[in-house]
Amino acid sequence: MKRSNAVWIYSGGRFAEERRAFLCDLSERGRGWHTLRETNKFLLMIAERVNVRQRMPITERQIVRAANDWAAKTCTPRCTGESRDYVTKRFVFVAKQWFRFLGKWSDPARNAHFRQELDSFLKELRDERGYTDQTITSRESALNLFFEWLGKLGISLKEVSPQDLAAYFVQHKARSWKKTTIKAYGNSLRAFFRYASRRGWCVPGLAETIESPRIYSNAGLPEGPSWEQVQRLIANLNTERASHIRDRAIILLLAVYGLRISEACGLTLDDVDWANEKLRVRRLKTRRIQEFPLAAEVGNAILKYLRKVRPQGSSRSLFLTLRKPHRPMRGRSASSNVARHVRELGPLPHYGPHSLRHACTSHLLDEGFSIKEIGDHLGHRSPRSTQIYTKVERKKLAEVATGELSSLTEYLRTQTQPPTADWAKERLRALQEVSNFGLGGLQ
Repeated sequence: MKRSNAVWIYSGGRFAEERRAFLCDLSERGRGWHTLRETNKFLLMIAERVNVRQRMPITERQIVRAANDWAAKTCTPRCTGESRDYVTKRFVFVAKQWFRFLGKWSDPARNAHFRQELDSFLKELRDERGYTDQTITSRESALNLFFEWLGKLGISLKEVSPQDLAAYFVQHKARSWKKTTIKAYGNSLRAFFRYASRRGWCVPGLAETIESPRIYSNAGLPEGPSWEQVQRLIANLNTERASHIRDRAIILLLAVYGLRISEACGLTLDDVDWANEKLRVRRLKTRRIQEFPLAAEVGNAILKYLRKVRPQGSSRSLFLTLRKPHRPMRGRSASSNVARHVRELGPLPHYGPHSLRHACTSHLLDEGFSIKEIGDHLGHRSPRSTQIYTKVERKKLAEVATGELSSLTEYLRTQTQPPTADWAKERLRALQEVSNFGLGGLQ
């Protein structure tokens, strides 16, 4: 704090020694000035509402009650519900960090029910089957919920019956689970009980009794913004703000190459081959390295980010957090940033980063590329993963809907291409043209 009255207020407030010690610890751990300043403001508000010197450990109820009391007195009637929720969660977050530092708070223990069996199962997924961290996390979350339910009922794994499994899903269906959620949780339980059966932990054949709701192949529609909206999104981020420069480079990678957000965040400085103008991507699901021609607009966006925004450090990750301590960006934080920018386009079915992958695919379909070419571009192992996008090929569907059978016959005839090497080269050049926004070469 710089102003004398502010210094007097904060230095003379309650529990000044405890607050100062925590701020010094944050500074030693590399937190930036902006974070320290914001945290300092919250600490004074927390200290006025919670006695950090009490003998008993501070409870969750105390923290939440203090947060709600502070929000009620601080937030004006003009504050939106979203803003109120944000400041309340921030209050709770800072409070728990401070109390943990003082030894007055400890995070709730992880689900203790069947912990050994769950860790053994997750270890096999990671070491033997090579599952990704994201898949393992989702499996752990689904199984933890089930094990907590079993623990409350006092049922052991040996005692689990098909009736118990049915009761579990019936109970949670009443909580308005979607079909896709029920299927995902059912898959996790089925995989675990197959493993448990091999280890002799449960009744044999229990996994086969777990039924999932039928979700028809290609039943859903991949919905994303139109290509015109994507271009407007990228143009809106063409500013000198540090966050816009970084997010614009990430969004270009998602829209042009159809990358998943974790694949974009996993890029390193070595993956951009400036000499040969190529980009190397580690595909999340196939675990293969795929090379792309470095589109001019993408290359320029990455260069601008490297020259003006990226913090200096020893990390080889391409995208780093802007606030100290500078760490590689994670998929969750990057997803939130992308979703916030996509929401500015207006009402859309989906706002997440995967919607830009859908937009890329739909754009390539509109440009006349085959399912095989688009599948290779997206890193799909099977054409079935790409076929669903044919349901939203707007230009071709409109031509078929408005044309006669003769025009349809002519369209099918013109789409048949001779499988020659020259034709493949031409299609590769065309793909590069489509992926290039055409706003100038690399500088």
